[in-house]
Amino acid sequence: MGKVKTKKLRRGGKALLALLCIFIGLPLFWIADSLVGCFDPASFIPDSYIVRLTIPNPPRFIDGILAHESLSEIINLPAMAASASLLSAMRDNALVKNPLLRFAAKGALEGALLAEEAGVDTAASPFIAAWDAGLCTPLLRFLPLAFRFIKPANLYHVQAGKFSWFEYRMEGGNTLFIKPQRNLLVFSSDRRLFESALSARRSATVFQTRTAGAAVYDATLSVSPAFLSGILSQQNPAIASVLGNMEFQGPVEAGVSLSSRKLEFLLTSAAASPVPALGHILEQRSRIPGIAERLPATAQYGTILSAGTLAELYAAAAVFSGPELGESLRQADRSARAILGMSLDDLLFSWTGTEFAVFGMEGRPHPVYAVQIGNEQKRQEIFGRAFKTIMLNENTRLNLDGVRIPRIETPEFLQALLRRWNFRIPSPCYTVYEGYLLVSESADTLLSAVRAMQKNDILPKTAVWRSLAGTGPDVSAFSLYYSLDRSLPFFLRGNTAASGFLGVYRQGLIRLGFDRGAVRLSLSLIPGSGSGLALMSGYPLALGGNPLNRVYGMNTAKGGESRILVSQDGSAVAINPADNSIRELEGQGQVWLIPAEGIGVKSAEAAWVVNMQGRVTLVNGNMEPMRGFPLLTGLRLSSPPASYGGRLFLCDEDGKVYTVDSKGALAAWETVFPAAIRSPPSFLALPKTNRTLAAVYPKSFFGEIWVLDAEGRPMPNWPAPVSGIAFGTPLLFSHNSRPLAAFVTQAGELSVFDENAASLPLFPINLDGVFYLQPVFDGEYLWLASADGTLFRVSPGGETLSQRIPGFSVMEEGNILLFDTDGDSIPEVFVSGEGNALHGYSRNFRSLEGFPLPVWGRPLFADLNGDGKAECTGVGMDRLLYRWQFK
Repeated sequence: MGKVKTKKLRRGGKALLALLCIFIGLPLFWIADSLVGCFDPASFIPDSYIVRLTIPNPPRFIDGILAHESLSEIINLPAMAASASLLSAMRDNALVKNPLLRFAAKGALEGALLAEEAGVDTAASPFIAAWDAGLCTPLLRFLPLAFRFIKPANLYHVQAGKFSWFEYRMEGGNTLFIKPQRNLLVFSSDRRLFESALSARRSATVFQTRTAGAAVYDATLSVSPAFLSGILSQQNPAIASVLGNMEFQGPVEAGVSLSSRKLEFLLTSAAASPVPALGHILEQRSRIPGIAERLPATAQYGTILSAGTLAELYAAAAVFSGPELGESLRQADRSARAILGMSLDDLLFSWTGTEFAVFGMEGRPHPVYAVQIGNEQKRQEIFGRAFKTIMLNENTRLNLDGVRIPRIETPEFLQALLRRWNFRIPSPCYTVYEGYLLVSESADTLLSAVRAMQKNDILPKTAVWRSLAGTGPDVSAFSLYYSLDRSLPFFLRGNTAASGFLGVYRQGLIRLGFDRGAVRLSLSLIPGSGSGLALMSGYPLALGGNPLNRVYGMNTAKGGESRILVSQDGSAVAINPADNSIRELEGQGQVWLIPAEGIGVKSAEAAWVVNMQGRVTLVNGNMEPMRGFPLLTGLRLSSPPASYGGRLFLCDEDGKVYTVDSKGALAAWETVFPAAIRSPPSFLALPKTNRTLAAVYPKSFFGEIWVLDAEGRPMPNWPAPVSGIAFGTPLLFSHNSRPLAAFVTQAGELSVFDENAASLPLFPINLDGVFYLQPVFDGEYLWLASADGTLFRVSPGGETLSQRIPGFSVMEEGNILLFDTDGDSIPEVFVSGEGNALHGYSRNFRSLEGFPLPVWGRPLFADLNGDGKAECTGVGMDRLLYRWQFK
């Protein structure tokens, strides 16, 4: 019995030992095989790369991308069209969330793009990458065996002696070379590069950003200075000049961090310059600018430059500005000596410090400029000497809330002289606060800024700033803060892929700093308030022709089928927004296509199509002519047509206005005007009296505007004279139950008349600028835009506010539209001009989130799909149709 028990115990011990070997020894062997003798994926990356990418944890990086709040908007960007399907597929693919696949794929990934001239025979820049399989390393050994049973399409196993690899042969002749190498999976687009990397591994090149905190970044990049300079130099000649005078001591390294609500970039490099002026700036050690601690919490935007004194900045700027800057400074110096009796050095350089800033505040169109005072005694001396000249006066009579705010003014005799040449010198207010000179054209804005600084109600205390600034150092030589729901920074005013990408992020903070030759650039972006716009699926839409820049809608307010109306290449086009199907009415020549307002037909939709020869066609939503049309009128049209109250209005070169109704009947207004009408009539319904008023402007040097009834009979006391020539049609509007007419001449004389052609008190008023567009009325204010891009808000009481839109011009191709996008019964203001930009503003001049949009001409604002959310549809200068929805 004892022997039997002993044998059983021995057999049990052997079984236990076998189980221990299986459940403990085998995993230990697996782990040892995965970790011992492993290669660093970085050792397969040649030093001759132009771009190098490191992703420490690919699944985490993909998670950050897919969870990013702005991904949907980024996918809809035109520049992302090639990647949109892949990102959408990844977002919906269950494999991305598979725990086993995520565990297997979490090893580090190293990749690099090499220059064509690196000795590699390829028609494009080749790449090589290596992925660390980690604990899944033993599985790589079974890939050749698995290939015998599972043969994916286009994948081939190649054997050359003892050396073997896989080839994935793509359509078009390109091949991807793949090989398991111990713990790595190495792949490349070029065979010579592939074989070279496998036969002669290099020691890993360590990233500075990676060693400084690899866990902080989801991906790191290293870019060769020559490659980066080549890309940036193509974008801007000034950048090319600066980079041409800099010497980089190594690659430009970048770290990228992604989260659902934030995107961060950090670029670092060591740089120097043989040019003393630029080298002096690079060798500085940046600090926290004092004005950064004083920006008001309500700042819409803020730009701070603290890289040196004015003299140092001008010397550095001369490196890339050429002789033009030097000549401008010499001219400014001569003018300062002649007019004020002081040199430019006395006037500016002698008292200023090293900090210069500009910031704007919410609801206030005029910015505040801040200059650090290096020598207050010298500043007082210079200001005193300037105010003793005949060119400048100091007006100290202004007192706001107990604070005296001086204003710098030009004497009246000089202002009157300059006005004869349409030249205006601003009269800014100024004050000194804690070592800074604060200047603004608005005394109220200046006082608000000072009050915020005194209360310590500052931007760095806000949640948005804390989120943007993060945990990095706040030192900088240049910083720029922006919020797109309030302002537009200079680098987003273009229509490029980069501006479109950055425009998705509503708030941003850019900081550039120097530390004795080390350059550090950080960019932090957050989506913002979540409002704004999103490009709708399927857009931009190519219509197959060259659409004109005026977009209208058909039946969008009745809940039926809607249509988008566009003219292009001699045809009238209707797009059904439900499926983007297109219907055309061809063979019309140059046409106008406008909705048939108030037509009263049984069809769900109706529109007027009018060509230059006066042929009129009433069509339905499928561009099919209705009964009785087309109609040949024989008119020589002098302006675009207008539609109102079920009739079409046509202006003829003979000074007459004709009407066409839905039955095709042609009639004429009773009044014959002394000159041809170049803009269609405008209309105003007066429900209380059941009347309709119309207004026209027969264009001539001896101008007059007419207000008539619906049949073209002049109202009593009309026409009313206006001084000078003008563009457009008088605006008819109602204010406090009174019908009024507004009209602005090209020279900027704004007149407002009552129903009896009498001017309102304080009118006419003169606005600075040249005007090609007539005003619009939002229920409380008149809105106008001058040719230089200045937006004016004028009350019927004569109060005027304005804001300049930088880099913007508004002439005859421009438009001003009003539309309530947020349902608060206060319409927003939208203005387009000569460029590919549609700007949007609230009533208090706050830039709307998501604007400007890359469209021009007249956009359409309407709820086309009936979901209760407003949409904006317009044509871009690329001749594509864009459609956005307000969130």
